[in-house]
Amino acid sequence: MTLTTGPALEHKIAAVTGAGSGMGLATVRAFVREGATVYAMDISQDNLDREFRDQPQVTAIGLDISDSAAVNEAFDRIRENHGKLHALVNAAGVSVPNRRAVEWVDDINHRMVEAMKKGEPFAPEFLGEIPDEDFDRVMKINLYGTFYTTRAAVPLLKAAGGGAITNFASIAGLVSLPMPAYYPASKAAVVGMTRSNAGELAPFNIRVNALAPAGINTAMMNQSGDDHVQALLSLQPLKRLAEPEEVAQTLVFLSSDAGAHYTGQVFSPSGGAYLT
Repeated sequence: MTLTTGPALEHKIAAVTGAGSGMGLATVRAFVREGATVYAMDISQDNLDREFRDQPQVTAIGLDISDSAAVNEAFDRIRENHGKLHALVNAAGVSVPNRRAVEWVDDINHRMVEAMKKGEPFAPEFLGEIPDEDFDRVMKINLYGTFYTTRAAVPLLKAAGGGAITNFASIAGLVSLPMPAYYPASKAAVVGMTRSNAGELAPFNIRVNALAPAGINTAMMNQSGDDHVQALLSLQPLKRLAEPEEVAQTLVFLSSDAGAHYTGQVFSPSGGAYLT
């Protein structure tokens, strides 16, 4: 394969979920800089309109990825406009299902950090306090949503002669971290689906990889408060949160011809918290 010397994603059509904030937003911006036409999808139409109002390279689509029919309709728009797709980034996801759960987890994280400071033991208990609907909601978004968008995108990627899918997993799906089980369960499942899809789609020149971040400076990371951030940073050799723009550069690479020989891999921007 001959690599181009121009913008890395010139003439490429891309779809990015979770595009209204955080790593999804940074990815759309990076893709546009590299010449791509981007379909930016997010549950918040207001966020999309605010961020991309004056960007002709971006088509904003309000989308709940947990709604299978709505996902199909969104990708039908790409089919009608272009007939193909070169890159899909599944960045949409949640760590907790609702505000009540945020407050619950934040309280436990605070008590855990205080115990660590004092050198006291602390054993958080989550399992018995997780309602069915909370587990269902996180799985529906993080796992089912990734499946729905992948299924809808594959025919368009095949029509393009190949391309790249990058799924957002998490370090929580790779190592043991004290937290409600719905999040690591959903992200570990994304890793499994990534590897399975990589094998199935390789004959069609479609590459499928995953990112498993740790501490990234996003609203989702910070919504549980500084105690959660500090607890996570204590596991990292690099004692800082990564910026979304750093992760976006990895997504440019994986979605471009430069990443053409990577598939079935899990890349972990984790400051050294996860080593393989």
